[in-house]
Amino acid sequence: MATRPAVTKQQTSADNGRSPSDYVVPVLHVHLPEPVVKVGFYGGLAAAVAAGALDWPLVVLAGVGVAIVRHRRA
Repeated sequence: MATRPAVTKQQTSADNGRSPSDYVVPVLHVHLPEPVVKVGFYGGLAAAVAAGALDWPLVVLAGVGVAIVRHRRA
């Protein structure tokens, strides 16, 4: 019986141009750069205000809170 060689997977930051700060969409396994995620988040907040789903003071509070948390983490 032949033995199978051990398969190892080494991931580096140079893999397909991905950086360690990329976000991964869970179901699709798509890597998104951080700026794309930020634009999507703030664009979604703006769309919620435009659609009337949320009031602008709540959206401003959420947006500023997220910006502060991300800034302190970096």
